[in-house]
Amino acid sequence: MGAAPAPADRVVINPAGYAELSAAGRSVVLTHEVTHVATRSATSASTPQWLSEGFADWAAYRGTPATPAEAAPALGRAVRAGGPPPALPADAAFAFGGDAEAMARAYEGAWLACRLVADRWGAEALVRLYRDAGREPLPAALEGALGTDLPALTRAWQEALRHELG
Repeated sequence: MGAAPAPADRVVINPAGYAELSAAGRSVVLTHEVTHVATRSATSASTPQWLSEGFADWAAYRGTPATPAEAAPALGRAVRAGGPPPALPADAAFAFGGDAEAMARAYEGAWLACRLVADRWGAEALVRLYRDAGREPLPAALEGALGTDLPALTRAWQEALRHELG
């Protein structure tokens, strides 16, 4: 999740909210949160939230039958209404307390960006990007792990969103 080291890494479950989830939903949420705990040492304040949150969702959805249309309904509605977003989600888009639909689009878009990286460049390249983005500026991490830059990745992500959600 980026930011400073946490004094104690743990996953805390809200019993009421957790009980409302399906078995598949509980598995996704728990895997997502445990991924943050397990990989916290690979992230830093410089890790973009889209990469941190998208990586955790990529790990959570990996191996599930969930399609982009099923797992990214808010982003799908937005893509069909006006096309893909102009940029990968900004860090502020992941803040709680604002527009819940916008935050859902941010998480969904982040997952699909990481899914694209794993599909196009391989899971090992996504892991390298995640690790390197915690140690060096994102442009260097993208070049080193994927051999590309942010504008090219963004265009590939937008095209994938049009194809999968449009």
